[in-house]
Amino acid sequence: MASGTKSDAEVRYARAQKRVQEASKATSEAEAEARRVDANTARLKALRLAREASDAAAAAAAPPKAAKKKAKAKPAKSIPVDDLNAEDDG
Repeated sequence: MASGTKSDAEVRYARAQKRVQEASKATSEAEAEARRVDANTARLKALRLAREASDAAAAAAAPPKAAKKKAKAKPAKSIPVDDLNAEDDG
């Protein structure tokens, strides 16, 4: 074997080291993305809670709404007796 060529073991070791480095990099990127998502979720939750508190305070400060009155039922329309067809009754 020539001294200038790498042995199979050295090649496998170099590949394994490269995979370890790539896995480490991918893990750190995934963790950074998870931290970014968590921070954004926390920010949005804080905004939502502040808006809900503001809405609740505004609703408490506003005068109560008047109850709606129910519409009265209209009386049934009466039909004059003369308009009834007595021929159809029998």
